[in-house]
Amino acid sequence: MKMRFLLLAPLFAVLAACGGSPQDPVLGRAGTEEVRASQLQQFMERMPEGLRQGDSPFEVRRRLLESLIDMRLLAQEAKQTRIEEDPAFVDQLETARRGGLMDLYQRRQINDHLSVSSEELERRYRETHRDRALRFSGIMLPTKEDAERIVALLKKGADFHQLAATHSEHKETGERGGDSGGYKLRDQMTPAVAEGVAHLKVGEISAPVPVQYNRRTHFAVFKILDEMPAPLAASEALLREELMRAKRMERIRLVLDSLTQAYAPQTQEAQLTLFSQRCQQSGEVLPQFSAPEAALPLVTFQGGQITVGDLLSTAQEAHFSPRQLATVAAVDQFLKTVTIPAHLFETEAMRLQLDRDSTLVAGLARKREELSLKVLRQREVDSHVSASEEEARAFYDANPEKFTAPETILVTEILVASDSLAQQLKRRLEEGEDATALALKHTQREGAIHHQGQIRLNVFTEVFFQGINAAAQRLEPGEVGGPVRVREGYSVFKVTDKVREKAPYDAESRRRALAYVKVDKAKRAYVEYVRSLRDKYRVEVDEAALRQLPVAEPAAAAKS
Repeated sequence: MKMRFLLLAPLFAVLAACGGSPQDPVLGRAGTEEVRASQLQQFMERMPEGLRQGDSPFEVRRRLLESLIDMRLLAQEAKQTRIEEDPAFVDQLETARRGGLMDLYQRRQINDHLSVSSEELERRYRETHRDRALRFSGIMLPTKEDAERIVALLKKGADFHQLAATHSEHKETGERGGDSGGYKLRDQMTPAVAEGVAHLKVGEISAPVPVQYNRRTHFAVFKILDEMPAPLAASEALLREELMRAKRMERIRLVLDSLTQAYAPQTQEAQLTLFSQRCQQSGEVLPQFSAPEAALPLVTFQGGQITVGDLLSTAQEAHFSPRQLATVAAVDQFLKTVTIPAHLFETEAMRLQLDRDSTLVAGLARKREELSLKVLRQREVDSHVSASEEEARAFYDANPEKFTAPETILVTEILVASDSLAQQLKRRLEEGEDATALALKHTQREGAIHHQGQIRLNVFTEVFFQGINAAAQRLEPGEVGGPVRVREGYSVFKVTDKVREKAPYDAESRRRALAYVKVDKAKRAYVEYVRSLRDKYRVEVDEAALRQLPVAEPAAAAKS
């Protein structure tokens, strides 16, 4: 257990061997509080592994003891300055309390009642046709009417292969009789295609299916050519997720229906009108209400009520805009779907005394301490920090790396449905054909025509181009990559350039530079603030007691 054992074993040994308070040595003093070995141990356990490393166990303990003393001084200052009466503290703690209570209630009354059996997995696996992979051909037409005419011809016995060759907008597959190449699982198809073909038997023809091609909606007619068994393991995770999501929604509905019957909430129409009218008049920010208005009941139920102020708080937490609540119907819908369920769940949680749960109480106590220090810093340090235009520009000039984008790889990409076509296009690219012309003609990626097939690969876009980004990293400008199997098909591409660009000093760079300066100044101001508390309060460190804590031998630690 290496360093972790080296640091923590001595403290465990002291406590285990001695047990009582006299044997839990005082290591220092922070204001009016003594700091003991057991408290340092608990503090160390909460620290990330990197902060528990140093030149020696003593130096690590010495540094962390100083940090713990600073934390205790901040807590005493927060108490002395009555930080817990600060509105920001009160609001954030109440949000944390309600959130923790809601999480506990949902876990106890909803999540703990959910399970998925192997029989249910097997049944959904077959019902959703994930038990097979399909190979199919398609004929892509510009309109639904065109597709319906093709369906009519096929029903009369027309040859699918011939119609694909003569009518399909997708020329590459059309030349192969529409064969898209390879077998696809349901979850590898777009939702529309899966809905249109997953249930069909071999040889059957689909109704027209909407598909995206060249940035427009087309309609395709598919014919199932073949199928092969697909194992449950290929889709088990998705199946389980779907079943759990459906069961969770059903359980929520059942619980909410039961609570609605028990508590009988009644909406007050006059307050609905007041709230919606204020939202109409408030512009871009949710309206403010006077104290008497905020106390008006919007909903009454057995044992409680929901006020105008409660609804305003819920709307703020949900980041709703005034426009979304500017009609009586919208306010009523928000009440029924968000606010009333939340209050009924909370009321029932309190009736079940979940607020006394030991884990919740302990978590809220830690949150209280965290928030008191956070709000203290915001009030005493951060709110007093400012940055000038000159400081922002100087920071921008002195730190170009912070305003230089990560490396961006420019590639011209061609996305196609089949591996065979992708391999053919790769060969043509390697032989020197124009990548842009091939992309304009063949790619199926939506939006590619507008950008002439060019995509920008970097840390910000890699989530959209998984696999392509990694392959392009290994290539130099002018080289060809792929085919890469992606969700939409097969991707081949040519790297055109690799660039790192520094952002100009515009409004966005100015905003970021100001933020950097303020953060840096706030860090230094916070250090000075904590030092000032060390002058205000009594601080002591008993280095002799700290050194006397036994240290495990490195060899013993390594063996453990």
